[in-house]
Amino acid sequence: MEYRYLGTTGLKISAISLAAQTFGWNAGTEEAWAILDRYCESGGNYIDVADSYNGGESERIVGGWLKARGARREMLVGTKVFFPTGAGPNDSGLSRRHILDSVDESLKRLRTDWIDLYQVHCFDRMTPLEETLRALDFCVGSGRVRYAGASNFAPSQLQKGLMISRRDGLAAFSTLQLEYSLLVRSPKWELLPLCREERVGTLAWLPLAGGWLSGKYRRGAELPPDSRAGHGDRWDDAAEQRGGERTWRIVEELVRFAGDNGRQPAQVALNWLLRKGEVTCLITGARTVGQLQENLDALGWALSDEELDRLDRASAVEEPYPYSFIYRYTRRDERHPTRGRLEKEQS
Repeated sequence: MEYRYLGTTGLKISAISLAAQTFGWNAGTEEAWAILDRYCESGGNYIDVADSYNGGESERIVGGWLKARGARREMLVGTKVFFPTGAGPNDSGLSRRHILDSVDESLKRLRTDWIDLYQVHCFDRMTPLEETLRALDFCVGSGRVRYAGASNFAPSQLQKGLMISRRDGLAAFSTLQLEYSLLVRSPKWELLPLCREERVGTLAWLPLAGGWLSGKYRRGAELPPDSRAGHGDRWDDAAEQRGGERTWRIVEELVRFAGDNGRQPAQVALNWLLRKGEVTCLITGARTVGQLQENLDALGWALSDEELDRLDRASAVEEPYPYSFIYRYTRRDERHPTRGRLEKEQS
């Protein structure tokens, strides 16, 4: 297992984490515990869950395992709040009331006294960001939460949150959870550079694009109804993942590449993300121990620079304005985007 520092928290987190979203849906308690056991044995130390997953059942399964195995102190546990957890009009969102109610319910289901990383699951346009941040700061100050994080924020929303926290002396977002994969490349335009500059840890969810990058889907074939890609939710019709020409170009290149190198397509897709150095941790799910092991086998080897370039070209997306304008006149150096132009002018 590889470990990386999570932003400025000082915590070391495993490069591959375990998403518990399938627990209580297509992985029952016995299967989930077997997956958790294998993940722990591999050296993995971060479990990702949310209060809305499967009516809270995912948190209950994880909490039962943590208690039974006596593994709470060796594992980092992250959960999230925003999506509905009940039928009431105030059972969702990022109001102070919902956050404080939800954090206590998550603690009960997880059977723990603290949550290592408590994340707001989506930006809430209906609640002032100041209210949300003050509620999170209270959770941290009371000991319920160790660190606060964001998920599914636009760059301006994340930057505003960081600035408010600095201005008011509040616990700031230590992490951002964002969708990122060979299929979904748009975070590279602004979210990832912002996180790097602000030293915000990044956790990539859906690194296999809901199964699209596993190699099990083929052009013209019908999507399995029990898969995430064919489940009838947003993974079936998201703009960057609806099985268009670009998607099939990436999938077919990935399958060819994996076959030529004796790897599984999923392992290549995950290793590409690990080698890019743009994310701290990959949030990977598994319905079986076998699927978990396949994901873990993305560790311990590395794509070459040439191989990275090959996959970069296959998954390239055209930059929208103003990124296209900026990149046209500056060298695309990830750390110092204007260094090339400035050095040329000074010479």
